[in-house]
Amino acid sequence: MRIQNKGVVKLPSSSYLSILFLIPFSLANYASSATESSFSPPVNYLIDCGSSTHTQLKDGRTFKSDRETTSLLSITEDLQISVDSLNISVSPSVPLYKSARVFTEESTYTFYISKTGRLWIRLYFFPLSHPSYDLTSAVFSVQTDHFVLLHEFSVRNNDSLVFKEYLVNVSYSRFSLKFKPKKKSFAFINAIEVVSAPDTLISDSATAISPLREFKGLLQSALQVSYRVNVGGQAITPDIDTLSRTWEPDSSYNIFPQGSESVAVSNKSIKYPQNGATTPLIAPKLVYATAAHMKDPRVMEPNFNLSWMMNVDKSYSYLIRMHFCDIVSISLNQLYLNVYINGIEGVSALDLSSQTKSLATAYYKDFVVSASAITNGSILVQVGPANLQQGTSNAILNGIEVMKMSNNADSLDGFFSVDGKYKGPSSTCTSLKIAASIGLGLALTAMVLLTIVFIKWLRRPQGWEEHKRFSSWLLPINSGCKTRLFSCKSTSQNSSTFGSHKSNNVHSPSSYHSPRGPEKFFPFIELQQATQNFDEKRVIGVGGFGKVYLGTLKDGTKVAIKRGNVVCPTLPREQANLADWAMKLHRIGMLHKAIDPHIVDTISPESFKIFVLVAEKCLADHGVDRPSMGDVLWHLEHALQIQVAASQINATKSTCPNSFQHPNEYDNIAYHSGDPTSDVSESTNDNYVLFSQMVNFNGSPYCYKDSVLKFIQVIWSNL
Repeated sequence: MRIQNKGVVKLPSSSYLSILFLIPFSLANYASSATESSFSPPVNYLIDCGSSTHTQLKDGRTFKSDRETTSLLSITEDLQISVDSLNISVSPSVPLYKSARVFTEESTYTFYISKTGRLWIRLYFFPLSHPSYDLTSAVFSVQTDHFVLLHEFSVRNNDSLVFKEYLVNVSYSRFSLKFKPKKKSFAFINAIEVVSAPDTLISDSATAISPLREFKGLLQSALQVSYRVNVGGQAITPDIDTLSRTWEPDSSYNIFPQGSESVAVSNKSIKYPQNGATTPLIAPKLVYATAAHMKDPRVMEPNFNLSWMMNVDKSYSYLIRMHFCDIVSISLNQLYLNVYINGIEGVSALDLSSQTKSLATAYYKDFVVSASAITNGSILVQVGPANLQQGTSNAILNGIEVMKMSNNADSLDGFFSVDGKYKGPSSTCTSLKIAASIGLGLALTAMVLLTIVFIKWLRRPQGWEEHKRFSSWLLPINSGCKTRLFSCKSTSQNSSTFGSHKSNNVHSPSSYHSPRGPEKFFPFIELQQATQNFDEKRVIGVGGFGKVYLGTLKDGTKVAIKRGNVVCPTLPREQANLADWAMKLHRIGMLHKAIDPHIVDTISPESFKIFVLVAEKCLADHGVDRPSMGDVLWHLEHALQIQVAASQINATKSTCPNSFQHPNEYDNIAYHSGDPTSDVSESTNDNYVLFSQMVNFNGSPYCYKDSVLKFIQVIWSNL
């Protein structure tokens, strides 16, 4: 069993002990270094929770029992757990894990602080077995008066010892440590340390990375020790550290051990600078007496760096302390190195000689890495040669400390403050991110739509401008629509010319194919319902041949419905559209049969020919093939002049029985016998009414002109 390392300590294994052969002195020499600079903490609370007697460790420290510290604890229920032994032999602190105190409700330790300043807060956790309480299922939080140390914390397995170490600045005479179980759960603790730290241990400033600048405000932050590494050396236990700290070897973090080599000297050769910037309280001599440097730098690549990587929580900033001591140079001003953190240069050409003024002298430097500079959940510490003209091509590192800094919620575990309020990424920021995402989505959608519009424009049909509206070429559902009387082209391809078929469209019960495409027609009663029986309040326009109403179909579709006074709803379906029906008769040479027999004998064949040709041109499928309105009016005026001249000639004659008989060159305009009963089919009888309403001819050429213009207007309104 080993101590877990996540702010948790790993103690030495047999592989670590092999390095002892590189160090020509005994542990007794190490222990002597602790006495060189002793520190007596004014605040020194050591509690072995759940123990009935005090516990003394190998380092000489004595932890008091629960009975001796009852005045410090506010609790309503006394629950203690203890065992006789643990199957763990690697940790000198094992005796502290053999007992525990259990809290079923919020409980508080209150300590009197004789001297304010930085305090070590060290917590020991191990889930002992108990018939009534499964400590591996406990979920709880631990917090001070101002900082959250643990939030909804748990120890899920009992094969490792968990150790948490914090540095908290206290400015009041009383200090509280609260254990708060989650609802329907409980909390536990095996041992507690609340001990003063030297004032010189952590200064208020450091070198910030990204951007490179001076950082101030460390005294306002709570710190959690994540890693404390003795580079190039063995593990250092609390009994041989000046402040009862634990240091672990660097073998687990050295990511390129092939390029590094450990070096060690006697701890007696290590000196501390006379200015007091670095003292044995910063780190013991054993840290500075061992190091890792470049293995034969003469054959290594110029860009080679010594590298160590440690996993961290990427949502926090970290204080990085690097320890240096030049124990490899034989003279001053020979070692110049660059320092990098997460690939960012923190120091260029660091000259230890200029900092310490002598060899084998302790030196450290602090860096702050912001959360924004931690992208992959790890911190990479590197040192490499500065590659200057002077000096040797080498680099060295003696120790690394990594400490998590409290966040905006004054927490070292999550974003909930001591009052339970969430102070993480604000909802406003989240809303802004959502809004930005939506905005980006809309922008992309707009770009796609614009691309579609551009493609549609390039593929627009000829004559789209005849509709004088954007949708005639843009929208597929309207690309085939014509502003005919109650009609629109269908997508069906199953109907033959002038045939009909049933439609699946709920508001298009029937349809047929006209010469210019499939059509859809609506029962008259449905149009009445859509316009509320052609309510005058729904009139949105008035034309020469009827009013236009705003209608609503059964499926909610808004439509414009023109009620023309030239269409008879009793006509057969194929005759309902005057323009289509007239063009059909013209193609089969039967157009003369659609003329009212009461006026057929008064029409000049030459005038009628010009009139029909103009109408045919106006009904061309493509706009480029249709005449302008000026051309239409000119030809109609010409047809009118011919008709007037013919009328004057006919006025001198008593009868003109065969005046509408013409030769074949009149382009499908057939001869008329004058007998409506013999020449006009039954299917065209209803059209007599249509044409007689349209041209109501009384012999006056000007009335005829009005009738012609009205007929042309009918054609244009059906385009």
